Amino acid sequence: MILIQDKKTQFKSLSILICVLLASRLLFVWLMPATYSSDIHAWLRVIEILNSNENPYNSGLLNYPPFWIQVLYCIGQLSDITSVSQISLIQSFLVIGECLVMLVTYLLLIKLGLNNKGFNPLLVGLALNPVCVLLNCQHGNFDIFVGLWILLFVYLLVCYSESNESYHWLAACFCLGMGIFTKTIPFVLIPLLLCGVSRRTAGLNFFGAALLLTPVLIGLGSIYVLCPDGVAQNVLSYRSMAGWYGITGLLNLKSLDSSIEMYSRISPFMILGIMIWGGLSIYRKDKLSAVNIIVPALTLLVFLPTFGPGYSPPYILWYLPLMVIYYLLSSGRVRYLLITGFIILALTYSFEYAFFNSHGAFIKFYTQSESVAVFSEKVGHSAYQTMIRLPMFLFYLTLFVALLRDKNNLLTHRKTEATEVLV
Repeated sequence: MILIQDKKTQFKSLSILICVLLASRLLFVWLMPATYSSDIHAWLRVIEILNSNENPYNSGLLNYPPFWIQVLYCIGQLSDITSVSQISLIQSFLVIGECLVMLVTYLLLIKLGLNNKGFNPLLVGLALNPVCVLLNCQHGNFDIFVGLWILLFVYLLVCYSESNESYHWLAACFCLGMGIFTKTIPFVLIPLLLCGVSRRTAGLNFFGAALLLTPVLIGLGSIYVLCPDGVAQNVLSYRSMAGWYGITGLLNLKSLDSSIEMYSRISPFMILGIMIWGGLSIYRKDKLSAVNIIVPALTLLVFLPTFGPGYSPPYILWYLPLMVIYYLLSSGRVRYLLITGFIILALTYSFEYAFFNSHGAFIKFYTQSESVAVFSEKVGHSAYQTMIRLPMFLFYLTLFVALLRDKNNLLTHRKTEATEVLV
């Protein structure tokens, strides 16, 4: 009877969270002017190209595996049938993704024993935070689905750590493969699959590798044979824009173009290096605890915007729910750091989407002020963007160090069996 009552409480709390999430997005769309990022306009152009029976991978507008192009095709067809605007359909699809992320986050907290009472104020903050509202209603990129696949991957690995059932591990392989199929970056989490590799049968490991790689190979292979040059140039060779944030942004402030180019060239090897480091640390383990999964996963993901060659605001959707979960797993100074970071992130994103023309600059269109328009043009320069994002970069840098120092992080504490987070 108590179990049934707990289920009802949890369902009620989750329903309230979803309603809060949906209401805040609807309110934003209703109150804000119809202004959107350059990505939204790129998607509309891709739909036009598809309707013209041309290949958008020749246009330079698509730098990703084929998940999103299929979604855009369906959105274009659905818009023709229903007369609902393509932008509204894109927003709706992304908000549905947010609801799914909230659901998996909620289930993961229950699995970790962090949400026994069915309601957690921090999840209300996740539902209402301006970062997600702006990214999914104004920016319009599809990184929320990258975050969804990553969350499912982590959730299934946690289930595997508890049950030791092979199907959980195989399902985790598939979810990570789908994440790479959506946007290539989840491949950095492959080292987490190596735990227990020596005690699994060769057939099981082979099947897991097949589930991981098949979505990627079929997806990329199908578009490559249709457009080899476009896919090679715009997808396989794609790198985020350097010089607007973090290390490359600071180098750009000093006009060190050659250093930026050099850093961009070596950064893939840095990413590969931390993956190998992670793999060597993890494959020796026969079993990981839930926290041993979450902390290294967050470390690998935070490494990308901290030390990567480029940056894009939607990257945060890859790991924001994991940051919320990490807050609940930690205590003391780490919690203070994360609260400070959440505030910095909220302020930074609010400013960017209010004033940056490339992001939509909703304040400019809301006020119709000439001085605001001049200011928006001014802060769009790479030097200003680098400085505006500097507190965020310093937060990520500090968080990365804190994650490395965490006693549950197998990347730096291979022999420890600690179960508490470093405070």
